[in-house]
Amino acid sequence: MTPSDPQLQALRALHAVTKRVHASLDLTETLDAVVCGVVEAAGFGLAAVNLAEQNGDYTTVAVAGSDDVRRELLGKSGSAENWAELFRRAERWGSLYFVDHRFGVPESLYVWVPDIEASDDPARWHPLDCLFAPLMAPSGEWLGVLSVDLPRGGLRPGPQQQEILEFFAEHAAIAIQHARLHSRLERSQAAAEYAATHDSLTGLANRALLMSRIAALPGLGARQAGVLVVDLDGFKKVNDAAGHEAGDEVLRVVAERLRHHLRGADVLARTGGDEFVAVLAGDDLEDVLPATARRLRAAIAEPICGDTGVHRVGASIGYAIGRAGEDFSRLVAAADVAMYTEKRRANAPVP
Repeated sequence: MTPSDPQLQALRALHAVTKRVHASLDLTETLDAVVCGVVEAAGFGLAAVNLAEQNGDYTTVAVAGSDDVRRELLGKSGSAENWAELFRRAERWGSLYFVDHRFGVPESLYVWVPDIEASDDPARWHPLDCLFAPLMAPSGEWLGVLSVDLPRGGLRPGPQQQEILEFFAEHAAIAIQHARLHSRLERSQAAAEYAATHDSLTGLANRALLMSRIAALPGLGARQAGVLVVDLDGFKKVNDAAGHEAGDEVLRVVAERLRHHLRGADVLARTGGDEFVAVLAGDDLEDVLPATARRLRAAIAEPICGDTGVHRVGASIGYAIGRAGEDFSRLVAAADVAMYTEKRRANAPVP
């Protein structure tokens, strides 16, 4: 076997794609390597990968060929029904699908037609001929289609070209599976991390995330840290009278109102059944915290109208200010005392 042997070229290109599949999690880069390998090693002037989308369409995501062809094909989509109709008209060449120009392509499916002379010689490639390699998962799921055009020499591909194309299609399918599994794993990990650091009902930070955000405050350059403790008044009555579904609705609405009236950099967490804690950093908290507490009280006192009816709750709010980096538990304890003092004052009988 000499260095110019087409089989050796194909093996080298296939080896490069294999390394890419195992080394890269970037699906676009890997599929670009696949189509470039097909052009280089399988002897085609054009190769494209059409990826199956969740909505059933097939979208062209990788193209090897001229710049004009890339611009024309990239991003083009066709429905699963149109592709199925195309394959019904095809001859099977092993695992490949060949559509003879005499049987035509569905008018609703966009195809690129090369500017080459048509010939009546059945051995020659016609500009309307189509050749496709399905990209299949081990489960039999269609992941996409590898399409080729412009075979070198102008002849219909022979057995060797077809076999090389099948090899590249197998590796393209592996790349898609590899990338999708990694994507699913990343989503699963992100969901687990989110669940471990957020309250499932309101989407707010939980106590664990609150503590980690507080630990980072000294590095933000703020001199002061302030804590607001918000405890709902009248929440138990809503829960007892209208049920837990109504109580959950109230908590979600209150959480959204608190979030709306705090600054983007402030940390807000749900730390108990109807208790919330907000942590603010800055240099003028003596003015900011009282004003923020007033806004939050007013916002929470607004009627809550939802699927479970109209509900009203109030809030007792206490706050404390200290140096950034100071013992946070001391600040929370001080804000707690202030909150309970306000709650007792609000519930005290009027003389």
